[in-house]
Amino acid sequence: MYIRLIPFALSCLLLTGCGAFLPVVKLDQLSPEKRNAALSVKIFNASQLSGMKFDVLNVVEGNSCQNKLYDPPATRAAAIDQAKYFASEMGADGITNIQCGAREGTSTRTNCWELVSCTAEAIKLAR
Repeated sequence: MYIRLIPFALSCLLLTGCGAFLPVVKLDQLSPEKRNAALSVKIFNASQLSGMKFDVLNVVEGNSCQNKLYDPPATRAAAIDQAKYFASEMGADGITNIQCGAREGTSTRTNCWELVSCTAEAIKLAR
């Protein structure tokens, strides 16, 4: 009898469980200053950086995770906004060399129904 309850309990846990198992910041819940700082981080391509002096601060990762069924679908744009947030937190002016993986489906490893992950180099322009 209890064995029949296990699938029900697991599905309830998945629908109402904790957040994603990877770093995801709810940008809409940040202060306006932090949100604006994150979204003002510029995206540069190689030709735009040609001749400019800059330092690569670190590689940042952004994840867009649909954690609950009623959350918006995971998108590349949201993953890039996450990468911009983490770049802004380390004082970067921009990001470059963005690489995004394919959309992933449901995973117990990430606790996401859908996931899009992107990496980028956080850069600081020389003044």
